[in-house]
Amino acid sequence: MATSPISTTGPLFQAGGLASGLDTTSIVNSIITADSAAMTQAQSEQAAYQVQISTVATLTTKLQALQSSADTLATTGLAPIQATSTYADFTVSGSAQSEGANTVQVSKMALAAKLRSGTAFSSAQNSAGLTGSLQFSIDGVTSPSTAITVTGMSLSGIAEAINKQVPQLTASVVSAGSSYYLSVVRNSTGYATSDADPSYALKVAGTDPGFSFQTIQSAQNASLTVDGLAIQSQSNTITGAIPGVTLNLTGQSDVATNVAFAADASSSAASINNFINAYNDVVTALNSELRPDPSQAATNNPLAGSFLLSLESDMQGLLSQSVGGSGAVQSLSDLNLSLQDDGTIALDKLPYQQTFAQAVAADPNGANKLFTTAKTGIAALVDSLVSRQTDPVSGALVGETQALNSSVSSLGDTIDYWQTYLDNERTRLTSEFTAMEQTVATLNTASNYLNALFYSSTNTSYKTTSNG
Repeated sequence: MATSPISTTGPLFQAGGLASGLDTTSIVNSIITADSAAMTQAQSEQAAYQVQISTVATLTTKLQALQSSADTLATTGLAPIQATSTYADFTVSGSAQSEGANTVQVSKMALAAKLRSGTAFSSAQNSAGLTGSLQFSIDGVTSPSTAITVTGMSLSGIAEAINKQVPQLTASVVSAGSSYYLSVVRNSTGYATSDADPSYALKVAGTDPGFSFQTIQSAQNASLTVDGLAIQSQSNTITGAIPGVTLNLTGQSDVATNVAFAADASSSAASINNFINAYNDVVTALNSELRPDPSQAATNNPLAGSFLLSLESDMQGLLSQSVGGSGAVQSLSDLNLSLQDDGTIALDKLPYQQTFAQAVAADPNGANKLFTTAKTGIAALVDSLVSRQTDPVSGALVGETQALNSSVSSLGDTIDYWQTYLDNERTRLTSEFTAMEQTVATLNTASNYLNALFYSSTNTSYKTTSNG
């Protein structure tokens, strides 16, 4: 009786259900993604801290802008008391402490000492044939380090050496047709004391190696009188003679000049508005941190800390701070600056008895002192406020930045740890899956061989039985 062949829907020999062709890359990525939760959280926290660091930097910049605007007013005041005209022998800058007039008479301007070689040379590149060293005495002082060896040097080389080794002097080569000379000028005007010999300001020390220097211009101190007070100065910039004012001498006609000073309130509105804008920029930045928009909670990352509330309180205190004294203007509120609901300040928003312009016009000296007064003036208070926040050693914002940077660094270490772990884990999983695939491939090869062998044997047996 014939035997029927065995019927099967698949190979008889299989490798435990394993098969090649699995998407091992997707499997590894899924495992790594699941294991990355801790690192992702650390990265999210680090990004939030970095946003806060940027916020602190922005707040610092805005505070410094406020300080700059206040310091400008500390110099000029709201209604600077300035000269009412221009003058032939001097210019006037700064703000006088009071209105009035002063008499200024300039008889001499300060001049710098100038020397020039009496010896003429054929060119700037001429070796000159000089030997020895050249040294200068300045205000009677000779420094050994300024000695210049001139042997074998050209005229231009000697000038260059002087400029390099003696910073108080400027040397150059000047020409008159075919003749060249060495010129030496002291950089500062005047001489050390009013009773000293002006030639001490600049002299050749020791032996002249052959230049035969001549004095082209002797040093001269400025000489002037202010309201009959005689003043001598090495410089043409005169400070202190009229409190708050700088005189820059430009001529010496020796003519008495009447200098009138009057308050100029025309720029006061622009000046105070610069201050208000800088103040409000700081307050707006504080509001965004202390009262963040709830609709953007996912991206706010606001700063936290009592220092923000302290800063806000200090800012608000500037409005009512009294500078002291007896004038009508004692505080910013006296100038019709008022606090708004959001903490910003505004000008002429309340029905005070007088507007800002009227208040300044009524008491320009008080308006100036509001910012210019030392210690109690608004500029001094702003300086102190900003210092408490930005001082490199003790500033609150500096300390906050350091703390945030420390957190960023610590989280960076955590992220590095997890990154290394995940890289190693990926390598391990990839290696194991590769080994598995190799094993499966080997088993599949064996399975195919056994199945082929089985079917070959079965078919031979069936044929033999049928033929029998």
